[in-house]
Amino acid sequence: MELPAGDYIGMRRDEIDTPVLLVDLDALDSNIEKMAAHFRETVKHLRPHSKSHKTPAIAHRQLEAGALGITCAKLGEAEVMADAGIRDILIANEIVGTKKIERLMHLATRCDIMVAVDHPANLNALNAAAAASGVFPRVLVEVNIGHNRCGAAPGQAAVDLAQQAQNASHLRFAGIMGYEGHVVDLEDGAEREERASECLQRLVDARADIEAAGISVGICSSSATGDYYISTRFDGITEVQAGSYALMDAAYGRLELGFENALTVLTTVGSRPTSHQVITDAGLKSLTPEHGFPLVKDRNDLECHALSEEHGRLRTPDGTDCTDLQVGDLLEFIPGHGCTTVNLHDYLYAMRGGQLVDVWPIAARGKVR
Repeated sequence: MELPAGDYIGMRRDEIDTPVLLVDLDALDSNIEKMAAHFRETVKHLRPHSKSHKTPAIAHRQLEAGALGITCAKLGEAEVMADAGIRDILIANEIVGTKKIERLMHLATRCDIMVAVDHPANLNALNAAAAASGVFPRVLVEVNIGHNRCGAAPGQAAVDLAQQAQNASHLRFAGIMGYEGHVVDLEDGAEREERASECLQRLVDARADIEAAGISVGICSSSATGDYYISTRFDGITEVQAGSYALMDAAYGRLELGFENALTVLTTVGSRPTSHQVITDAGLKSLTPEHGFPLVKDRNDLECHALSEEHGRLRTPDGTDCTDLQVGDLLEFIPGHGCTTVNLHDYLYAMRGGQLVDVWPIAARGKVR
């Protein structure tokens, strides 16, 4: 991916064309260090989920701060991270289908890949392909701990799959993982802790069941940013796949986890149809609304109430006049959902002190296969 043409480095914020995705480096570095410090203190491992930023430059920052490895959602994302020189990679989803499995085995020749499995047929397909390729990828048995999306059922089904992985000729059974994604964004902290703890206990119990069958479980991996501090209290959990903490977004910001909003979309006021309305040039092609409309950074007097393809529609919540914004002025949106917003952009503009210091390709964006 070629960088945008032109002498961008050193530009001031007001010289950058919009809409564009910005990262505040001071906030990013603070977030990375805050999470790294927590894991140093708890003697657990952090395996950041790169789906949140899809940017090798950020992944390397996380690794330099002490992360064990990284997590990816897609095979294509993992290929990008391997191309960037990252070795320890978990694909936290099942890889199914002949073509994808062939790519996975090729990837196993370039890095220490680890992949989730939750079904005997998929495990057999992985083992056959690994044998044909002469590689020995690691596998984690995914356990359904309440999210009810993927994962083997806790109990005998998980034990049987772990035994099958242990006996596979060309797979290395590394451990188990679970995802409690249905509870990590609950805004009530007490409820989030109670329900996340129930899920995490299921994962720890699954580990105990497998170990009772005589199978060693080296890794017990959980997620996410919303409950990382809960996960690390469980003795049986060894690593956490938190991702959103690095950039943050409006949805996670409501949980008051102590991380800073590092990610914004810079946008230009394009129209002022009435005194209480503001129209910007960032719409659905620049932001995603599935976790709520974006917040307007440093402007509690404005709210986004609609997004069309090219426009963001803002208004004053109480219908009073907004007199200080003119056509051509700049605003910043804090995305409702950072992960999917990042996926809309080719580049991340790295800012420090109001100046552009780097432009990072979002090299794993669009890697849906």
